[in-house]
Amino acid sequence: MKRAFGVVLVCVVAAMPALARAQAAPTQTPTPTQTPASQAPASNVVNAWYIGANTGATVVESAGGLFGLEGGLRVWKNLDVVGELSWMQDIATRRQLDSIASVAGFINSGGSTASGTTKVPAFYGGVGVRWVFEEVATFRPYVIATFGGGKYELKPTITLNGTDITSNTAQYGVTLGEDVIGQYKATAATGGIGILVKVRDSWYVDGGLRFTSVDEKDQRANVIRLLIGGGYRF
Repeated sequence: MKRAFGVVLVCVVAAMPALARAQAAPTQTPTPTQTPASQAPASNVVNAWYIGANTGATVVESAGGLFGLEGGLRVWKNLDVVGELSWMQDIATRRQLDSIASVAGFINSGGSTASGTTKVPAFYGGVGVRWVFEEVATFRPYVIATFGGGKYELKPTITLNGTDITSNTAQYGVTLGEDVIGQYKATAATGGIGILVKVRDSWYVDGGLRFTSVDEKDQRANVIRLLIGGGYRF
């Protein structure tokens, strides 16, 4: 994805000239005084670090829920170093759905009526960078990229004549393999865009669209994440 660049304007409290006393000579030049840093109004856009949470939906073959935590530290101009943790309810791909359907089809060959489906919950943790366009005071667009990994679990469900037989498929001559069941580790990467909206003091609302690619055992699961959240900028 293209690298985004931005420029930040830092608000500086100007020195305020002292009022000349009434008895002073008209030609006397006022001596400027500088507002102490401790009394200067706090910037509402440039902060040392932030922490927040988000929720929303994931989309692969079907929609699922998500919940995440995120935090970051301002390191240079508009650039934050960030870390994120995200739980995704279901990132099942078409290949995984077809695999479990094939298993159910084998059981069907015995004259029974079987069906199969699967859920793939996943956990992702990554670190990366975020560039915030701070020059817009109320609505601040950003781009973000993180890299990391996590775990995903294949959780199939096979029913026969309406009864769940997932735990005893062996009696029907079927052994569930690694392509349809189990817990696995994976590497992953995320890229996305979003908008930060200041709501009160240092509190903000965050809405975004992110794409997470999970490198599974034999394929990639490409997950669209639609999220809404918020947090506090310190």
